[in-house]
Amino acid sequence: MQQGDIIQYQGMAHEVLEYERATGEDALWTNSMFGGMPTYQIVTKNKGNVLGYVDRILNLGLKRPAGMFIAGMLAFYVFLQLMGVNIWLSLIGALFFGLSTNNLILYEAGHVTKLRTIMYGAPALGGIILAFRGKYLYGTAMFALFFGLNVFSNHPQMTYYLGFVVLILGLVYLTSAIKNGTLLNFAKASGSLIFALVLALGASASQIWTTFEYSESTMRGKPILASEGNIPKSSSETDGLEWEYAMSWSNSYRDLLSSFIPKAVGGGSGEWVDGDAPLVRKLGMRKETQLPTYWGGLPFTSGPIYFGAVAFFLFVFGAFAVKGELKWWLVSAVIFTMLLSLGKNLPELNRFLYENVPLFNKFRTPNSVLSVTAILIPLLGVLGLREVVRTEDRKTMLKPLYISYGILGGLALFVYMFGSDMFAFTTENDENYKEILNDLILQRQEMLSSSAMNTFLLISLVAAAIYFYLQNKISQLWMLGVIGVLGFGDLYAQGKSYLDKKDFVSSRQYQQNFEARDVDLQIMEDKDPNFRVFDASINTFNAASSSYFHKTIGGYHAAKLQRFQDVIDRHISNNNMEVLNMLNTKYFILGGESNNPRVQRNPAALGNAWFVNDIIWVENANAEIDSLGNFDPAGEVVIHKEFESYAREMKLQKNGSITLKTYSPNKLVYTYETQGEQFAVFSEIWYGPNKGWEATVDGKPADHIRVNYLLRGMRLPEGKHEVVFEFKPVSYYTGAKIAYVSSFLILLLAGYALYAWKKNKGEEVAGG
Repeated sequence: MQQGDIIQYQGMAHEVLEYERATGEDALWTNSMFGGMPTYQIVTKNKGNVLGYVDRILNLGLKRPAGMFIAGMLAFYVFLQLMGVNIWLSLIGALFFGLSTNNLILYEAGHVTKLRTIMYGAPALGGIILAFRGKYLYGTAMFALFFGLNVFSNHPQMTYYLGFVVLILGLVYLTSAIKNGTLLNFAKASGSLIFALVLALGASASQIWTTFEYSESTMRGKPILASEGNIPKSSSETDGLEWEYAMSWSNSYRDLLSSFIPKAVGGGSGEWVDGDAPLVRKLGMRKETQLPTYWGGLPFTSGPIYFGAVAFFLFVFGAFAVKGELKWWLVSAVIFTMLLSLGKNLPELNRFLYENVPLFNKFRTPNSVLSVTAILIPLLGVLGLREVVRTEDRKTMLKPLYISYGILGGLALFVYMFGSDMFAFTTENDENYKEILNDLILQRQEMLSSSAMNTFLLISLVAAAIYFYLQNKISQLWMLGVIGVLGFGDLYAQGKSYLDKKDFVSSRQYQQNFEARDVDLQIMEDKDPNFRVFDASINTFNAASSSYFHKTIGGYHAAKLQRFQDVIDRHISNNNMEVLNMLNTKYFILGGESNNPRVQRNPAALGNAWFVNDIIWVENANAEIDSLGNFDPAGEVVIHKEFESYAREMKLQKNGSITLKTYSPNKLVYTYETQGEQFAVFSEIWYGPNKGWEATVDGKPADHIRVNYLLRGMRLPEGKHEVVFEFKPVSYYTGAKIAYVSSFLILLLAGYALYAWKKNKGEEVAGG
């Protein structure tokens, strides 16, 4: 598949993967992007976690995408079975969850870790429910295993959003326990789940520990620079992400219509429109064409977060038909997550959470919380259907049916009849389409009305199937067959708009993404082991294609080191050549004429390391970064006063030479010879303190400090010596030992729970 994020990943990870293939060692650092950064959030490092074998088993040995979707649907199916739902309803629920349009769009875009994390969310929730129903062993085992897999899948934002849903569930059960006087049972369940939580987090200790450690140095960490006004202008001036950046992908209220009317706001930003459409014909096209039909509140989108008209109707029906704690939890959680997805368009809620709830300000794209909602919608829908098939008095289900059909069917019909008069059908991006804007608006109006009618018809047919079953006119098999076919058919038809055979290419065509250009080949003739390239022929700081071949100044990553982002914003974007020189930017790739890039060598690049003869001391971080605008990096070094005791008394007289002898991502070896003590600056990115980079001189430990805001500096004794930098993060290697023990205990617990279940001849696990 031509997945944008996966193609970017290949560029980001190429140095790491090639090194690991050649040596068999883990590469925990790469110089391929942004001057250098840890690999923790590039190539997932979950050393010691044996739950990966369970993940492979659930994929049934199949490759992506089939294996991943089967694993998710199988997990959802098992969850429903353990909830006491019959086979056919469990199958319907699994299909509705797995084929949700949002899941298909996530895969098409290459958001694989997000999708995998969501796929294991449902059975993790099932474990919590089982524990609170008194099935402590089964609940603990199920939660430990599947929440462990959820964390293993490595998308902290989705796990964090799932935590909100768990919190709401816990509050519902706590309220019920207080009301019914069963606090002791609540405490037992909570204790067992906390034990499972510790095991699940411990199983990914090497991943979690390094990620947390890394996050402190990224755009999501604590502020580095002091704000020059009352409102922070960047993430470097605030704890976590800056508000506008964090809320940049916020749903508008009209976007929520797409959850059950798929084309309500035009589908995707590049929606495929049939060749018979008037606008397509006007443009002179004769076949299906991509058009900018989206007019929602997002900057752009690949498609709607559509749960399925059938699944959404069953959810609303379940809200009236189901009794008890689960109903109130699911309804509350769906409403909450939908409000959360509005981001900056509902500041009353989201600004409060942003300012007061731990970690909330570390994440962006609030609309992605609806990926968690995709678990909840089909779950309550299936529970509603279960009430229909197991009730003894079928007439009691008629009132919920009438109410839910009146609400959703009425809303869909209202949108069909009056939607064209309710909205403007325009966005800020329409400035680019002035010549066809009127026709584009008509196209959007037609998409809204036809999609609303389609939803109305689907809802009507499902409501009719349930009604005729309740009236004993058709059998249960016929009712479920109609619902299953309609729901599956709708999701299949909508899903093909966003994930279809046209998105797949041959292996040969796919590999063309990674073919070296003439400029790349020219630069690769330089055998210097470690220099950097600035590729101005691409979107330098949002593309990793050149990182596939070179160690670059740019790249593509959502969690860059904050200090490097600050230097991009304040210096590199302003063409500060002194900063590029100190980063050893030896080559520039320029766009050239007719998009024919050319190479320009930079003779002023300072190399891998050099000595200086003057220190510029600064009082704070702002002065530290501002000093880079007016200094000579070849002879001067800027040092923050926090390192005053390290080098204040040094009397420098630059002489001698220092050379990079050998290079690997985790280890750099330098040799130098000098008369008198020297201060060396290395064109390597500072990551510390105490986060893994260890320095030695002739094998003896030696300290190094941060200089020039983001580089490494070191005080070196006179003579002829060898300097070694080696990346050995304790968080990774100690975390791996914790991960192995924890994940092994999870497998033992799951195995014992399975043994107990078989010993009791498959007792009913659901317990209610």
